Amino acid sequence: MRVHATCCFGAAFMLGAFALAEPPATTSGAPPAATSDSHPAVMIDQPENAQFQSAPGVPACNTMVGTRGDPSKEPATFLVKMTSGCVVPWHWHRATEEVILLKGTAVAQMKGEKPIVLKAASYSQLPVKHVHRFRCSSKEDCYVFVVADAPFDINYVDATGKEITPTEAIAEVERDGHRGW
Repeated sequence: MRVHATCCFGAAFMLGAFALAEPPATTSGAPPAATSDSHPAVMIDQPENAQFQSAPGVPACNTMVGTRGDPSKEPATFLVKMTSGCVVPWHWHRATEEVILLKGTAVAQMKGEKPIVLKAASYSQLPVKHVHRFRCSSKEDCYVFVVADAPFDINYVDATGKEITPTEAIAEVERDGHRGW
């Protein structure tokens, strides 16, 4: 029997870590115009200006801000800020994850493949349940735009593929860093 070490982001959304702020009223007092998909308009001029917050089950160096949807319940998009040297260890998702690196340089690796260097404007698509890891390798912070096509979770595994808890995965990274890749 497999035990799933799953960390869903729903709690963070309920606490407001990813929740979008209420759109401000216009100076005329009229409500903002509704968008075609019932979501408020979101404009972030530079990723550095977003209000990033920590989320449960991910390393503290990896903060996020929601841009559309509640990833605990539906497809969603969000921005991720990874500080220089930040590592998200081996993991997989139940959603397909599309990643666009906005700023910085990162290293991504699918299990069984060689690491790939991603630079600003790089794109990667990570299929459902494909084990991978990600590291911000630049001296500057990395900013990543993520699209999830289903509710988003993170399921950690160790180097052998055995599922582990978020606490174990984060402790391993804190102990070992990105040694070996």
